[in-house]
Amino acid sequence: MHYGPHTWPEWGNAEVADVLESQRDTYKFIHDQALRYANKGYTPLEAADEFQLPDELGRRWFNRGYHGTLHHDIRAVYTKELGLWDGDTISPHPHPPMESSTRYVHLIGADRILEEGRKAFESADYRWAVQVLHHLVFAQPDNTEARHLQADAYEQRYQAEGPQRRGVFLTAALELRDGIRKAPFSSASPDTINSMPVEILFDFVAVHLNGPQAAETDLSMIVAFTDLDDTWTVRVHRGVLNARNQASPNAALTISGPKLALVAALLQPGAGQKLATAGQLQLDGDQAILDTYGELFDEFAPDFPIVTP
Repeated sequence: MHYGPHTWPEWGNAEVADVLESQRDTYKFIHDQALRYANKGYTPLEAADEFQLPDELGRRWFNRGYHGTLHHDIRAVYTKELGLWDGDTISPHPHPPMESSTRYVHLIGADRILEEGRKAFESADYRWAVQVLHHLVFAQPDNTEARHLQADAYEQRYQAEGPQRRGVFLTAALELRDGIRKAPFSSASPDTINSMPVEILFDFVAVHLNGPQAAETDLSMIVAFTDLDDTWTVRVHRGVLNARNQASPNAALTISGPKLALVAALLQPGAGQKLATAGQLQLDGDQAILDTYGELFDEFAPDFPIVTP
């Protein structure tokens, strides 16, 4: 989440200098004061809840949280400068959400949690309502009453100034009531992937490798982009995919073709052989390597839960 204006331009030297100086001091105030809180022993959440910009900065419209929130960015400074651990001794090794929630519900009781959530909602304490009901929804995802009450509370959190938070809260309410809807778009569209520089493309491919499944695999193949006059060697070994911008003499298979076809072969299991049969790729060497390679990759679906287990 970026904290910044992203708005219309300013004209005039004095006006531009005023905005830039105010933005400069806002960023520095956030950074320096977050670390001051850290050195006083505050955890990220404690600091974020107490943190405020001075009026001279905070009342300027271009310093408002229209494209981010102070609460988020204070915590981000902690993460950037101090790492993952927030200083709370429970945080290094907590139970994951479903396990924790199941234990909380067993300890407190589903009816008692639902009662507390309803009381918080009726008193307009929506932040607490969604937090306490979170445990019940994760422990009992089929509890329709808890889901709908939490959805009502999330909808009331539209009062958040940051539009990103409003979007998250409203998406949560939609999922609680209607389940997961198919995403209308993908951030990894074919056009996006095909536009990636080759070195970034291989980074993207490596993320799809199922590391545990590939842990015992050792294979190498040359990937030649004929339309780019660019040749790489891909090696899968110890559960990791590495790519080097050169042809290795040890590779037992060479795949040649235009980038568009090679992208499909690298990312879609089974696509390489089909493209070769169709004449869009040329395979030289041990083609069984390509079959082994294709069995090691995951395909990602963007439709996963964010507020339910």
